[in-house]
Amino acid sequence: MWTGNQVISKLKQIVVRSIGVVMFAFIPGMAVGGPTVGWFMGGLIGVATVFSSIIIFFGVQLAWDAMISDADIEKGFRAAVAKQASENEEIRAAVESQSKEYDDFDDIEFEDNDPDLAK
Repeated sequence: MWTGNQVISKLKQIVVRSIGVVMFAFIPGMAVGGPTVGWFMGGLIGVATVFSSIIIFFGVQLAWDAMISDADIEKGFRAAVAKQASENEEIRAAVESQSKEYDDFDDIEFEDNDPDLAK
């Protein structure tokens, strides 16, 4: 079972990544939904679309494993970003430029004593 620190760590990961999802999905949703449902509702629909992918991923993971690990949280958010990037040119370009910029992680040193981070 999870300890209190593990639960807080997982919740913190989900909150930070969720802020990122709102930041990258709201503006394209505004642009697409602006002419039909209004800019605000378009943004909410864009964010809800991405979160639905994440929730489906977590549901499948829980049904399969009955646990969600840190890697599962990362995979869920990455899958949602990849799905959104496949449908939106601007997001695809941003993801590609970001991935080119950070190809090499060998120079990163872990200051935390968490052994899962050092893997």
